[in-house]
Amino acid sequence: MRLLFLISASHIIVGSIAATLPLTRRCACHTPSNTASLLAAQYGTTFDVDVTFGNQIFQLLVDTGSSDTYVMRSGFTCINATTNLEIPEADCLYSAKTYDQSCTYRQIQNETFGVQYGNGIASGVMAYEDITLAGITVEGQAVGIADQSNPMGDGVNSGVLGLGYPSLTSAHPGNHADNKTFFYNRTTPLNLSTSTFGGYLTLGDLPPVPHVPYFSVVPVEILDNIPAKFTSGQRSRSYWAFTVSAVTYGEPHAENTTTNTTAFQAFTDTGNEFSFLPAAVVEPINALFSPPAMYDNALRVYVVAAMQKRPPTGDGTCVSLLASSETVAYEGVMLNILGVSFLKNVVSVYDFGRNELRFAQRLD
Repeated sequence: MRLLFLISASHIIVGSIAATLPLTRRCACHTPSNTASLLAAQYGTTFDVDVTFGNQIFQLLVDTGSSDTYVMRSGFTCINATTNLEIPEADCLYSAKTYDQSCTYRQIQNETFGVQYGNGIASGVMAYEDITLAGITVEGQAVGIADQSNPMGDGVNSGVLGLGYPSLTSAHPGNHADNKTFFYNRTTPLNLSTSTFGGYLTLGDLPPVPHVPYFSVVPVEILDNIPAKFTSGQRSRSYWAFTVSAVTYGEPHAENTTTNTTAFQAFTDTGNEFSFLPAAVVEPINALFSPPAMYDNALRVYVVAAMQKRPPTGDGTCVSLLASSETVAYEGVMLNILGVSFLKNVVSVYDFGRNELRFAQRLD
């Protein structure tokens, strides 16, 4: 059975909040010079890219849902998230390749690094280092050098490449240094395309992926329900957030589909395999499985019958990649997320200069 979750850029962004922008479709044989290949890990649910720190190359998790770029330092301490006890370094599931201080490293005085994700915490020091990605180098970029972490690796990466806005960065106390992110220091738009087997990250051009010849364009918004304490005390852009005006779902290529026109804000997150949307959207879609997907209170996701061959959890349970945002609220804050399950279907453009997002449906 197929997962009956069909959201394309043209379906999800309609009405007065969006415009369409015609762009020349790139030939699949054209590879832009500032393109980096993405490596898929964990059954195609995470994506890593080569990033150079000084003279050392690491695979980092590509994450549009956070803003910090960090790498694990050699000899870091792995901490169990439940007991807070030290556990073997290998249990953190990072790559064995870790950072050694280079000649371009400069520690930022009076700054510490500490970031909390949904699956754990990483902490250490802030430092200036020369960072290269897709052929572009930013000298003296502020990054985190992590000395401690909970288990958060994917078996391949050595840290995270955060692609969100600077207001989400996690340098503390946060008022002594310029903590602009790698991409905020560039005026070049970031373009992403992911698939089960990998994908591309391209700077200033479109990735070599077939797509429809027009893009849906939406402005990046300030999330209405996110507390100011999460964004350095200011009401500012943080995540790549926008208003979803409608969701259309049904069988692939079916004549009869259903559309929910209740608008809500959401943001894109390449670091999350699930898409978390309002229950009013999620429940009727997950009910279309045969038999219907059933909500599991312990896992907080919808479990589907094994023969439907959805990506399994770590214990072998098959689950729907569409979950309810109400079930994962943090400190009373409910956030809607369009994760990898959506982003694999589109070419997405993240433009800091214009503060806008652009989506085009993939053709392959």
